[in-house]
Amino acid sequence: MKKEMIKRHNPLFIIVFVIFSVAACSSNRTDIIQSRIDAVEKSLIAAVVNDTGSPACMTLQDRMQHYKVPGISIAVINNGKIEWAKGYGVTEAGSTQAVTTDTVFQACSVSKPVSVTGIMLLAQSGVIDISRNVNDYLTSWHLADNDLTTTDKATIQRLMSHTGGTNVSGYGGYPAGSAIPMLLQILNGAPPADTEPVCVIYIPGSRYSYSGGGMEVLQQMTEDVTGMPFQNYMKNNLFSSLGMNSSDFVQPMTGPMAAWAAKGHDMDSIMIPGGWRTYPELIAAGLWTTPSELAMLLIEVQKAATADKGALLTRQTAMSILTQRPNSSMGLGFALENGSGGLMFNHSGSTFGYKSYVTAYRDRGQGVVVMANGDNGLALIMEVVRAVAKVYGWPDTFVQKTGLVVVPLVILQSYVGIYTATFEGHPLQLEIYLDGNIPMIKTALMGTGNRSDLYPTAMDTFLLKEDTIVPGTITFLKDGSDKVTSLTITLLEGGTIVAAKIL
Repeated sequence: MKKEMIKRHNPLFIIVFVIFSVAACSSNRTDIIQSRIDAVEKSLIAAVVNDTGSPACMTLQDRMQHYKVPGISIAVINNGKIEWAKGYGVTEAGSTQAVTTDTVFQACSVSKPVSVTGIMLLAQSGVIDISRNVNDYLTSWHLADNDLTTTDKATIQRLMSHTGGTNVSGYGGYPAGSAIPMLLQILNGAPPADTEPVCVIYIPGSRYSYSGGGMEVLQQMTEDVTGMPFQNYMKNNLFSSLGMNSSDFVQPMTGPMAAWAAKGHDMDSIMIPGGWRTYPELIAAGLWTTPSELAMLLIEVQKAATADKGALLTRQTAMSILTQRPNSSMGLGFALENGSGGLMFNHSGSTFGYKSYVTAYRDRGQGVVVMANGDNGLALIMEVVRAVAKVYGWPDTFVQKTGLVVVPLVILQSYVGIYTATFEGHPLQLEIYLDGNIPMIKTALMGTGNRSDLYPTAMDTFLLKEDTIVPGTITFLKDGSDKVTSLTITLLEGGTIVAAKIL
């Protein structure tokens, strides 16, 4: 007994015991995380599921092929930190260069909340007052006043929440080889810019209207206030402070970063000419980054908002970012949603060849960031988000449950074909086809498009979700001989489209 007691209290024995215990715990935790990764990869869930029974789970690899997306990258936040990150597929269709956690993607419109967070550092330090008219800080350009701005002005916080009254909802980018406009040319709508001048088109503060143009006004304001290019300001004040060393507003994409950048792909998985388009509208769509580094930003906002432990943001700044603004569903930069698990802040992004999405709970220390290099990527991204929500026990599932029906294959085959219509003055082409026994729609409009699943609610009626260009409800019409002649889309935002079957 005495020898046993001595052995148990021997310092060397204790050290060895502790080392083995820590190693065992670490190994066990690694196994737990790997099991969650495996579960996410096998648990993708469609946007719409039957209101009876459990939704069928699909594998990530199968769904990447289904949507023709060459590569995707994921970062999962749990317990207030990045629990894991992983890349899948390739940076370019047909190549062998794998997507890794270091692969950078176009952040698309997720550039907006990242940029707004950076600009809020100016407010935090007292350099700007976001309640004031943006023109109070602009020196090299001004947002022209008109009869709509007599009483209410385009304040900084209104522009940050898309209630500033400005136009230009989005920017299409510039194909490889195109002349690239400077910021003042973009704001003035002067060549080689291919968009109209940024101006006020409704009373500021009166309603929400998504405006990339308003974000570019903020970019000019930041440059005027700081006296430096916006790219430099963000790198020096936000990215370097948070360790976001692979994040940069490189437009056009050149230099070392281009070597580990994912190439963009269209809806048929064909690479965008030149690999990507250039977006000189930096706040609107110009950021290149990784899911892990976007997750770092989300975690910073979470920590600052909940415990005042942000490395950079104060609690006051974080709460200002996450406070819903009048006549808007937005906070500052981020969209806000009151979920079952509390307040969520998120944003989606879409440019030619790329899709992105960030979402996080303010109070739960959970979230996810997903980026893809294909025009069909948003539907795939949201299936990944639903898988993460399921595996990690989020209170919110992001699944729409409704009564779905089984449509016989012979009926589905009768809907297959090409349909044409006009949408907002532009030719719209719709192709109905089957992937196995899954009905899908391929939508082409103004040189872009995507593929989406169709969800049958009746023998002739299908839901089109938000991941398509024309979300709503599609109904197939037949003539007296039971031949399909056309389809009608009742748009989610109102209005209808009638498309004739031509093939």
